[in-house]
Amino acid sequence: MNIFTDPLSPWRLPLRFLYPANWCAEGFEEDLAWIQAHPEARNAGNLLTDSSGKQVWRVELPDGRGVVAYKHCEGKAPSRYILNLSHPGREWRNYQAIARLGIPAGEVLAFGETRRHHWRILNSFIITRFIENTRDGTDFMPGGRRHGDAAMRRRYCMLIAPEIAKMHRHGFFHKALHPRNILYRGETPESMEVFFIDVARCRMRFQWTMMQFLLFDLYTPLRDLKLPADEARAFLKAYHDSSPDCPFTLAELEQRLTCYRRHGKVFDVVNGAPAM
Repeated sequence: MNIFTDPLSPWRLPLRFLYPANWCAEGFEEDLAWIQAHPEARNAGNLLTDSSGKQVWRVELPDGRGVVAYKHCEGKAPSRYILNLSHPGREWRNYQAIARLGIPAGEVLAFGETRRHHWRILNSFIITRFIENTRDGTDFMPGGRRHGDAAMRRRYCMLIAPEIAKMHRHGFFHKALHPRNILYRGETPESMEVFFIDVARCRMRFQWTMMQFLLFDLYTPLRDLKLPADEARAFLKAYHDSSPDCPFTLAELEQRLTCYRRHGKVFDVVNGAPAM
């Protein structure tokens, strides 16, 4: 491992010749062979999501050996990956970084790819251990089944805020902190746990460049959740309290996110005002 491959190095490169094209966790070889030999296990009844060229299935292993999540990716722009890592390869690398930071997340068991003539990617996959009894944070978005449960919604935000701060303290930019990518488990605020998934888009950044990135990472869940103003401010305070090196004061953080500019529009994700 060196500065170009270290999961927590801002110098790391996405060049595929620096990483394995296929990888399997020790002890998972037999299960991987079974999954590859039984594509029927990935049927419509087990399909969890299907979007953006990615399908995710829940697959039960034989003989009670557990349950996994199998994500299959079609190459939407094959030429993009001639020299670069596949989507699952990036995700495997980012899960390594998250594990190093001690952030609760999925566990990668295997990944691989198929290329034509050794360069043009056709498809790829990644297998993670299925996190049982979880739902995603869209439950707390407007229209979600638990949007009206203020206690659970507050607890969800209080749990993810310190983990996001931990990422940012190490120059880790998630880039896709949508509630659908943060699972939760537990039926009461006291028993709730959270887990981060779908981390393929994450990047490492130098600390002096993190100001714009941390604002984007905070804007994303706030915009999706559309929290009441007091809850949005509590979320930002929990983040700031967990980030002693934050380049903004709490007041500056709130001010920046009351007039956050994106795609030519200005969003107030603290007070819930519509885009202008």
